[in-house]
Amino acid sequence: MGSVFISYRREDSQGQARALFQDLAASIGKDAVFMDVDSIGLGRDFREVLQERLATCDLMLVLIGREWLAGKDGTGRRRLDNPADFVCMEIAAALQRKIPITPLLVEGAAMPTAEQLPESIRDLAYRNGFELSHNRWDSDVRELLKRLGIGPATADRAAAGGAGPAPAVARPAGKPWLAIAALAIAALAVAAGAFVYVGPRDRATQAGPPGVAAATRAAQAPAAEGTTVAERTHSFAAADSQLTSGTVNTYVSSPFTVEDLDPDKDFRIEFEVKSTRTGGSTRYGVAWNYSPEDFMLFTLHSSSGGFFSIGPGRSRTLPPFSRLAEGPAGIHAESGFDTLRMTKNGNTLAFSINGQEVWSTTGQRVSSRQFAFWAADFSAASIRSYTLRQ
Repeated sequence: MGSVFISYRREDSQGQARALFQDLAASIGKDAVFMDVDSIGLGRDFREVLQERLATCDLMLVLIGREWLAGKDGTGRRRLDNPADFVCMEIAAALQRKIPITPLLVEGAAMPTAEQLPESIRDLAYRNGFELSHNRWDSDVRELLKRLGIGPATADRAAAGGAGPAPAVARPAGKPWLAIAALAIAALAVAAGAFVYVGPRDRATQAGPPGVAAATRAAQAPAAEGTTVAERTHSFAAADSQLTSGTVNTYVSSPFTVEDLDPDKDFRIEFEVKSTRTGGSTRYGVAWNYSPEDFMLFTLHSSSGGFFSIGPGRSRTLPPFSRLAEGPAGIHAESGFDTLRMTKNGNTLAFSINGQEVWSTTGQRVSSRQFAFWAADFSAASIRSYTLRQ
């Protein structure tokens, strides 16, 4: 059957992994959640079980604590740099199968960048992450399950006054049996030319546990589902819709106000933008929380088949023009309009391009109705409209 695979380092996040396992098991059943020794029956060959679960799971959750990235083995080498590291092998298998992978940040850990990761799992840096806080565990887990489209059992239990996360369970240090399994599987991979990968199955056979197959749909659902909402589209006048920047390291902007937006309520805003410069690399997008001295950028880059970045243009708290998220994105550029979407759902702010979510955060928020269309560095672009749903 389909399952959720929890990947974690015992010395980094075993308590959180245990609590998450129990919350998931309460929602979709224990048999649909895999977490190493708890999911392997006595007498089973763990190598075979790992291969089966990595080849058939529908969703992987990767717990990332503060020592996940820099943790070292007994020889002083960073664990991630060991080709037989079990965490790398688990994630690489899931990436190869192209299933949903959600990094879960615990204990204040930051999302690793592509440059910090081994090549085999570098694409993990472009997967949307989610923060689980010890102080907000129940509400964070409910939000996670909601966004993943997983059943309501955990939310119902919490609403009924159920217990919080289970305490960490003491276990022997390290994962010696899993390290052995990783080495064995690596040897099998070399011999077979591939790592425990099973080709795509018929969709009718990979629905997985209730709700898991809807994970990507839930990530793209409109804000405030089930409530009364109003939708309004504003079309820009021709004089406001076209911007051209002809000097390197400069930008031009066209500020505007999204009328009737209440930043404290759930919403969805969609901006239609396109490049009007043929060839070259065009940078353009929407600035939010805009003022000339302080703003954040949602940017499209038309080079290399399409690229996005999100980060501060100018900021009082973050380095200017640094990036909170970046990665490849399928865009139309000058061949047609692209839709940039910002969605607030609870305390989560999510960003999408043409209906595909590219990043979400609980650490940033929309705090004003001021936005700006902008273009930079020899760019030419236009904005056609925005649509607010709230």
